[in-house]
Amino acid sequence: MDVSDLHPPDDYSHRFFIWHEWIQANGPLTSENVFEYFTTSMFYDKQSNNQVLRMQTMHTGMPVVNEAEELKRFTGVEFAVVHAQPPSFFVIHKRERISPEEVKPLAAFFIMNSRIYQSPDLYTVLSNRLLTSLYSIQSTLESLRTHRPDYTPRTGFVWPVTDPSLAEDASKNQEESASNTADSLSEPSTKQNSSKPSGVPKRQQNNSLLMNAMHATAAHSSASLASRALAPRAESVVPDPVVMVSTTRNSATPAIASRVPTPKPTNPEPPPRSAPGGGKKKRKRTMAMSPENT
Repeated sequence: MDVSDLHPPDDYSHRFFIWHEWIQANGPLTSENVFEYFTTSMFYDKQSNNQVLRMQTMHTGMPVVNEAEELKRFTGVEFAVVHAQPPSFFVIHKRERISPEEVKPLAAFFIMNSRIYQSPDLYTVLSNRLLTSLYSIQSTLESLRTHRPDYTPRTGFVWPVTDPSLAEDASKNQEESASNTADSLSEPSTKQNSSKPSGVPKRQQNNSLLMNAMHATAAHSSASLASRALAPRAESVVPDPVVMVSTTRNSATPAIASRVPTPKPTNPEPPPRSAPGGGKKKRKRTMAMSPENT
């Protein structure tokens, strides 16, 4: 396919026209002088019906009162102002007149801030949009290909999903740590050992197990102390003294004093052992001789 077929020689969609001197000489654009300004641009066709009508009335000296009605007598290419919003925006159509009542649009031009542009056709709009989409897809695939993770037989290709805010925080922390490291290297060794970079995140420790163990130890110690306080000690028990209760009786028989039983000692000491052979000697029994026996 020839390049000229895609971009014909009269295609000026990539260019615009502006004439500052004409604007300064004739003032801002209006509905009456906007077509005169358009005829000075490269978008105007010198062989159009508008130019033929101007050539016919050039030597008569009589201006065209209603150009739109006069153009209906011709057939061919003509220009017409279809929308006017002075002084900033105007729309001009290039069309082919087939009959006094039937026209076929060929191209459209718009004037914005004294600049004349050619509106792109449908083919140009679609081709540009498709080209932009394909370029975006291609660049995305290339970036994915460069950052593709390694393949593992167990998981395959696993893409790491990270939060952008966390990534920004990590990059900031890395920059701060790098700057702090550079500063610490420049300081003396004594200051380097004592100072730590503030940007480095502290390692979080899981102290839940230690706290549970401390609570359990405290509860066990308090329970043991309470049980010891309630239980009486054997050593602290003091035996009750013997109380002699005397009762007065009217009879001559003396009353028997009641004694309170003395508790046995908890730790009775064994009696001291005597020396061997130091015991009491047995006495021999002697029988008295009675006169009967004798």
